[in-house]
Amino acid sequence: MALTFCGLAFAITAFPQTRTYPKEIRGYKVERAVVEVKKPETKTGKQASTQTQTQNPGQNSANYPGQTNSATSSDSDADALIKLGKPELASVTPLGITFEVPIVVAPVKQSGHIDFLVFEDMVVNGRSVEIAEYHRAFDLPNKQPLTLNEPLRFYIYLPSALLAAVDEWGNSKETWPVTGRVYVFAKFKKFGFSFKRCIPVELNATMRNPLRGR
Repeated sequence: MALTFCGLAFAITAFPQTRTYPKEIRGYKVERAVVEVKKPETKTGKQASTQTQTQNPGQNSANYPGQTNSATSSDSDADALIKLGKPELASVTPLGITFEVPIVVAPVKQSGHIDFLVFEDMVVNGRSVEIAEYHRAFDLPNKQPLTLNEPLRFYIYLPSALLAAVDEWGNSKETWPVTGRVYVFAKFKKFGFSFKRCIPVELNATMRNPLRGR
């Protein structure tokens, strides 16, 4: 399935969650299923939901409203929490190029406050990139996707001659594969208690080549 959001085309592939995460990072318990991303509702979907609740009243009362016990659903929700917007070329130096990419956060059913984001094993078009931690706190959206005020900035080192390297990257592909991991460090409230969680988000996307046609 392919989705286009803010100029960024995502190629999303469903695969079983096999990665093992630490139990705790920086005092935050690691848990992917702590959030449930809101999905666009259709008339058919609402009717199906009503029918299910009528046939099985109260079956989700121990969970968040509408939450299922499916591990696959939880994994999918976690990976849909963070997306990247349309990349823009920020600067070109004799050693490489810097891009700015908006961060888009999906609306969720829970109330929560994000403390910071940490990026790990990020690879863009076959090259590893280092992305600084994102220390700009914000509340999780509940109604519509939220584009954060400050975009990500990442630098791609090009060891070959500058003009030749930029030309090669600009004309080689229309899209670039982007993979990696985002750890979302957040605080949530439930039944009057506040608790900290770290949500691992696996990125597996294809973004438009921002150098194409330059």
